[in-house]
Amino acid sequence: MNVIIASLNTAIERLLLVDKQQPGEVHRLLDDKTLAGGKGVNVARVMRQLRTILPDAPTPLLLGFLGGATGRLCRELLAEEGLEGCWCDIAGSTRICEVVTEVQAPERATVYNAVGPAITPGEHQALHRLLVQELPHASALVCTGSLAKNLSPEEYGRWITLARAAGVLSLLDTHGTALLQSANALPDIIKINRDELRQASTASSRTLPQDWLDQGVRCVIITDGQRPTLALTPDGDYEVSSPEVATVSPVGSGDAYCAGLITSLLARPQAGWTEHLTLAAACGAANAASPTAGLAAGLNLTELQQRCAVRAVSTSPRSPA
Repeated sequence: MNVIIASLNTAIERLLLVDKQQPGEVHRLLDDKTLAGGKGVNVARVMRQLRTILPDAPTPLLLGFLGGATGRLCRELLAEEGLEGCWCDIAGSTRICEVVTEVQAPERATVYNAVGPAITPGEHQALHRLLVQELPHASALVCTGSLAKNLSPEEYGRWITLARAAGVLSLLDTHGTALLQSANALPDIIKINRDELRQASTASSRTLPQDWLDQGVRCVIITDGQRPTLALTPDGDYEVSSPEVATVSPVGSGDAYCAGLITSLLARPQAGWTEHLTLAAACGAANAASPTAGLAAGLNLTELQQRCAVRAVSTSPRSPA
């Protein structure tokens, strides 16, 4: 059971720990790490970790672009973690991003995201051939993260359309124009934060998320920082509060949430949505307690899940779709 995870703007991620950021000053690093990164890689990392906890958890398969010396380093880093992928080699170089975390305020991590390489039409077509090749063997598709230069905002929508035709579960987690245009393909699940939803509603002049649900999206999940997550699901609408943990770095917690949700849906199809949502929330919390993207070592995920609070809520009328 495979899950294809889009990684269309993969990165080398430099994680830098300082006591406190002071603009204009020289900083001595307390710690630094170099990892393969990008939202797709973060999702894959947590999915792989969940395979040691849930026996029927799916296998993540990254699908995307790598290029240049940084692309070769990224392959090595992914191999060290046992993260598999189908990669299209490109002429450009894989980007480098940096995350600066302060010891005194770890919840205020500062992220510097590079734009990434430009993709040629030939490279784009080569990746689509890989997608068509792998999709028949997949149980789910996760479309997450930013798009590399020259890719259309509808790119994820094309992937989701292919997934729907193949009967493959799909999740969309992106923002801006890419979110609005790809949501038209009606993924099974849309994950979005409160600010992104507000921006999308303003930009589209539509009643969101209700319009998505009316058109056939099965579930919309709206995160709101440390406040409860609102989940509009086929079983009903819920507010889910995550368990409190000592935050080390919140970067990647949304990706961990996606990994937990899709893993639960596939590994425990008999469970209800409250079970799926609490495992997702527990994964997000476990990520926040880790210095790098991924589940923190030493935390009991089952215990975290039990500490989640779920409350049924009443929202606007739902379409039977």
